[in-house]
Amino acid sequence: MSYAAEPYAQFVEDLLLSLTGGVSRERLVFLPENAPFRLFPPGPVVKSTLRVFGQVDGAYHRFVLDTDFALTVDNVIEWKVLPDGTPAAGAVWPDEGTAFYVNYDHQGPVGAVPRLNDRNPGSVVRLFSESFAREYAVLSRQLEGVYQAGFLETATGRDLDQLVALLALERRDRSYAAGTAIFSRNTPAPADIFIPEGTRLSTSEPPLAEFETAEDRTLHRGNLSVEVPIRARVSGTGGVVPAGAVRTIHRPILGVEEVHNPQGTQLSGDVETDEALRMRARRALENAGQATVGALTGALASLPGVREKDILLTEDAIRRPGVVVLTVAAKLDEGTAVRAIDIIEATRPAGVRVIHRLDVRAGPDTITPTENLVPDSEGGPLEDTLEGDGMFAPVVVKAVLIPASATLSAQERAQLQAAGKDAVTAAVEASGVGEPVIYNRVVAALMALEGVQDVVMDLYQSNQEAGPRHRNIYPGSTLRPTVDPEHEGEVEVLIGGEVVALDITIEITLQTGGGDQASDLEAARVEVLAQLRDGVSSLTLINPANLYALITPPASFSVANLHYTGEYLTAGVQLTTQDQPLTLTATEVPWVRNVIGLIPES
Repeated sequence: MSYAAEPYAQFVEDLLLSLTGGVSRERLVFLPENAPFRLFPPGPVVKSTLRVFGQVDGAYHRFVLDTDFALTVDNVIEWKVLPDGTPAAGAVWPDEGTAFYVNYDHQGPVGAVPRLNDRNPGSVVRLFSESFAREYAVLSRQLEGVYQAGFLETATGRDLDQLVALLALERRDRSYAAGTAIFSRNTPAPADIFIPEGTRLSTSEPPLAEFETAEDRTLHRGNLSVEVPIRARVSGTGGVVPAGAVRTIHRPILGVEEVHNPQGTQLSGDVETDEALRMRARRALENAGQATVGALTGALASLPGVREKDILLTEDAIRRPGVVVLTVAAKLDEGTAVRAIDIIEATRPAGVRVIHRLDVRAGPDTITPTENLVPDSEGGPLEDTLEGDGMFAPVVVKAVLIPASATLSAQERAQLQAAGKDAVTAAVEASGVGEPVIYNRVVAALMALEGVQDVVMDLYQSNQEAGPRHRNIYPGSTLRPTVDPEHEGEVEVLIGGEVVALDITIEITLQTGGGDQASDLEAARVEVLAQLRDGVSSLTLINPANLYALITPPASFSVANLHYTGEYLTAGVQLTTQDQPLTLTATEVPWVRNVIGLIPES
């Protein structure tokens, strides 16, 4: 059911038609099964007087003859339609399931002349019609306000206050302390980090004061912090705290390392807006109900470190009626796990057993009692889902970061390596139960690190012995990807850019004479140096033959007797043996530092 106010002119038309012999508000309901939409006039319809009106997108709308609809010879309203069943170009149809109305004059039976027939302005009939129509229009608008006041999305002001009172909520006024909080991290954010409205915070030391964010904010990529307005959850002076007191995030946000309030909170906040009050009401509705999947998920998501995407509920109503398996794929300490079990017992439906799968760092007898196991309807045992790592899909990530600078110090390389491991962990752990790990997202997280020029990465599940390692990972609908070593995951980040500098000597025989030999020799040396520098990065094995193969001398000279020595610049190790074969690893970059051209002895 829906209601939309109608304008004053529509009521005038309805009354004039009814009083002067026309047909007013012949009602039809726009549903496919109601077609054809046939009219039943007392006589032939006067087509020029036909008016059709109803609702479009929840608002009053008057439809246009021969654009939105047509009237057939047998008095059927046909809506303009394309062969695929959609509205024709430029045509507008009523909202499905709503009523639309038809007004028209007709050529009634001979001699059936209405007693009232003067519709002219100033006539008694029109004057009375307009007077009544005004009252109808006012009442229609009032009824629309009453209708909208009954819904959370459309109620405003006092109506919204009365509506949310059913949820034991009230609008927050100036008696609620307000301030700001800074959400921050120690390194630039590798991607945008969303901080939703309603994120709960509290002081880190007694007396406890709880707050929540008043707006959605985003810590943008490359930034270190973002300031967010906060408001106390209870009224009174208990929400007034000094600067730096707010330190705890109830549900950790991935990528945010700390929070603090730079200034003390004060009783000077603005009155809560309608939209902010609606948002609180929605959250309350999500968690208020009992015995539903949404209520159980919302209640568990209030625990620190637990995201909604880490929670999975599965059931088989045929094999195990009355049994629900609940997976919480997040690390919980013993105290949090006990709270989780209390929440499950308080929220679960009566008569339904919830078998919990919690990743608990405590003794197994404390959290996972074996009496939770029950047989299925066929008498077979229920699998032991309370032990082992059956809720995680261990992922292995091996990456080599190529830094933009080849002169990083040992400390800078270590810092870049640690940042790379954190970026990989955050990118993988962002996936919830059943969600894939996107290869390019992990690469993008590494490329976003300051000072990274390129990335080479393998990504695969830990039990994968062969196959492609540069694709997305799809763990299955019941597993959550993780790189946690406790679940056989692994992250290995190496820093490339170990420059292997090569000093090459080569004999150059000039094929033309008569010029300046020194200048021709230098030109040939520069040509050889350029060719070697261009091609050496493609080699994985450095030896004289492979280096010689990179040179394509022109007709003006030829080369022979290539030799080299090398030096590992970052490590400061110099190779004393000439022409020592070097097998390069993924972290090593060859570079031709110098070429010395020699004239062969005659």
